[in-house]
Amino acid sequence: MELDAEHTCDSLQPMLEGYAAQGIDTVTCLDQLAPSEVRSEHGLPNGAATADDAPGDASLSAAPNCSVAMGQWYFTRLDACGSARLTYDVIDTRTKKMIGGAVFTAKQEITLQAKSGSWKTDDSLKLDSAWGAAKGLRAAWKTECISGSACGASTAWSGAQAIAVGKTLYGGTTHTWKAGQDTEGFQTKTTVTITGAGQILLSPATFQPPGKMTIRCDKIASGSSTGCVFPSFTPTLMLPLENRGQVNVAWSMQYLTDHWGWEGKGSPLTREKDEAVINANRGKVCDSAWKADPTVPDDSCDEFPFAATNQSGAQLNLSGKDCAQIRPDTPAGGRWTVSYVNDTTGRRCTIGHVPNKENGSVGGSLSLFYQNQRVLNDEKFWLAVGL
Repeated sequence: MELDAEHTCDSLQPMLEGYAAQGIDTVTCLDQLAPSEVRSEHGLPNGAATADDAPGDASLSAAPNCSVAMGQWYFTRLDACGSARLTYDVIDTRTKKMIGGAVFTAKQEITLQAKSGSWKTDDSLKLDSAWGAAKGLRAAWKTECISGSACGASTAWSGAQAIAVGKTLYGGTTHTWKAGQDTEGFQTKTTVTITGAGQILLSPATFQPPGKMTIRCDKIASGSSTGCVFPSFTPTLMLPLENRGQVNVAWSMQYLTDHWGWEGKGSPLTREKDEAVINANRGKVCDSAWKADPTVPDDSCDEFPFAATNQSGAQLNLSGKDCAQIRPDTPAGGRWTVSYVNDTTGRRCTIGHVPNKENGSVGGSLSLFYQNQRVLNDEKFWLAVGL
């Protein structure tokens, strides 16, 4: 009999008489329990085995290197981790009663690559407890893309492996984005199949990350390279507080009215990728309102928000005269100081008098950040300085 992925264990009840009429005495199915429905092992029938009844056993591969609450998922820009509680029910088709069962914990970590279209999962399946007719259990694991043909299916281990109470099967899957277009979003689905001795599984268990955890792969973020991220996670550009360009950013985040880039207090920045627009942004802010300060070696106009963002003063219809002008100074007694060149009250942009090399270091960090986090045009990001 073929596996029926459309029916849950509860929905099989009306079909049991039909199976009995065909001479099928027992059927089995798998379900994924929602977090609020996770069963306590203490509620299993008398004689149930728990994970404490058998020594643990690791085989096949490395375990997922993450920790997450049962039934939950978390994700960052390049990594995700989730777990699911699966129940295996053995049902007598004549009495319509459950005559055996098992509880499994499935865990998966997804690791993407910012500079490669190849990505992987690390997977584990543990048999927490089993009772009654749930004997001779074997498990198979398959992860696939469910949106079009974005990537091929892969199995965590070869075939169906034997699994006993207290034992954990470890494995991993590998996938490669089939770059048929410049950018593509897709999700994954994992199917776990459990078979018992002499039993017919009617319904395997499937689980997948929440919809907001769509994977996006592209070949446009950074030249001709490909890479994949979780775009729903907004990345943060981390800058030290080691030079005057970085001080200019920190001051601007705190004192400009929009608090650009300050997560929890201000507005995110978004990338501007068009070089012509970037140059126009820089030219409009660093106009005649900026004049080199002879006290600043190799002084340069360091604008904020960055020219390579949609929040640049030019795109806000602002020019140099509308921006705060400041001069970050070398630390005195271990603390940076900032001198005001004009009235900085109520401003939305900043012109910093910063040595050219230190100005360029921030621009270089921003460019590298765009590449490493695959920040596309108009995509949001945050800033953190000195953390």
